[in-house]
Amino acid sequence: MKTIRCCHAAAMLLLVLILAACGGGDTPEEQVRKFVAAGEEAVEARDIGDVKELISEKYSDDYGRTRRDLVALSARYILSNKNIHLLTRTGELSFPAEDRALLQLYVAMTGQNVSDLDSLLNIQADLYRFDLELVREDKEWKLVKGDWRPARGEDFF
Repeated sequence: MKTIRCCHAAAMLLLVLILAACGGGDTPEEQVRKFVAAGEEAVEARDIGDVKELISEKYSDDYGRTRRDLVALSARYILSNKNIHLLTRTGELSFPAEDRALLQLYVAMTGQNVSDLDSLLNIQADLYRFDLELVREDKEWKLVKGDWRPARGEDFF
């Protein structure tokens, strides 16, 4: 059960990475929000390649995981779940430096369509909180560090 949760959490982190990679002419905050939306789409589309592109080659976390490890965890989650639906909610977002962002992201993962918070109340979903660090590399946001843990229902409301 703990291994399954770890895989789910890693997959969610990968989702967050995808969400954080968007660049463009928008403000940094808008770029990060678009990145989150793009990440959500990539995971729901089960596109491991798009997920990988959102993670920096320099990725490393407090558990010694690398980009390769994160991609493998995400792939395992994507391949083991026929249907993936996500509902994301952005928490705190800050920019301690021009090319660095800290993002708190809440993600509900389920095999059923989740269109809004009301529908989340009526289904079983895995809830996670991701604390992500993003950097801008070659004008694109990339995930360089992440941590995740189970979230509570209250975190979404």
